Amino acid sequence: MDFDKLKFNNKNMKKNLVYIFALANVSLVFSQKKATIINSDTGEKVPYVSIWVENENLQTTSNADGAFELNSAGSNRVLFSAVGFEDRKVVADSIKDVVSLKPMAISLREVVIKSKRQTQEFSLGTFKRSDIGVYMGCGTIPCWIVARYFEYNDSYAQTPFISRIRVLTSSNVKDAKFNVRLYGVNENGEPGGYIYDDNIIGIAKKGTKITEIDVSDLGIQFPETGFFLALEWFIIENNRYEFEITVEDSKDKQNGFSYEPSFGTIPLDTRGDAWIYTRGKWMEAWSNIPNKMLNKQLHNKYNLLAVALTLTN
Repeated sequence: MDFDKLKFNNKNMKKNLVYIFALANVSLVFSQKKATIINSDTGEKVPYVSIWVENENLQTTSNADGAFELNSAGSNRVLFSAVGFEDRKVVADSIKDVVSLKPMAISLREVVIKSKRQTQEFSLGTFKRSDIGVYMGCGTIPCWIVARYFEYNDSYAQTPFISRIRVLTSSNVKDAKFNVRLYGVNENGEPGGYIYDDNIIGIAKKGTKITEIDVSDLGIQFPETGFFLALEWFIIENNRYEFEITVEDSKDKQNGFSYEPSFGTIPLDTRGDAWIYTRGKWMEAWSNIPNKMLNKQLHNKYNLLAVALTLTN
């Protein structure tokens, strides 16, 4: 199908998007798996685990109770990934009622308690809505995880703790949930290892909003090596949005769907600090491919997540 000839009937879908949407009427024949994900040490259910099938365009997310359903092609391996747990790959045919994940061994940082005489704040990564180029969305399966690198500066020593995270979101559904993952930097300069070992859940209101996430109680310190802030879509029913598409110069219609929300990005001439996780590995982001659905001034631009941080002491 020629995607340049497709038009969105819903006016909310006409904003610049860098995803190619999925068509809802495509049918695939796979065996269906139903199971619950648990912590191998405690037996507790693990919510919001990202689940991918290797070599197939199949992905899902466990719900708040750790349960999931997955249409899976027999002998392919399924990757389970959750913050604070070791990744696990399982042959699809071997999945029964329960999948267990092993918690990561987390080294605890030394905590120095000081009396707080005066609260200081510092903001970085600030943006204006007029700065936004495209909204990055999840319209294909599997979805990416998208990240932005924040470099450390010695001036942050006065306000070393991350207090608030602000993300520009646009959602066609009410209260779309998404995940924030915080990664350190590995020896290759890529995202590697968590600096916080649990999910940080963001909730995007319907419409285009600045979604603020208060993390002031989590004690997350800005690493001197810098860190990556990654945003992850949840493939859950409450996030699913369906819309109608027509083909230009034709009466043909297609039903499409996306998983909300989409995230605002700032266009850059160079790759900068934008990263994408796809096909099981991290890579530096690629530029926009010119097409009729995208404003010409955004062709060949790189997309940096519109994320702002507030630091405090």
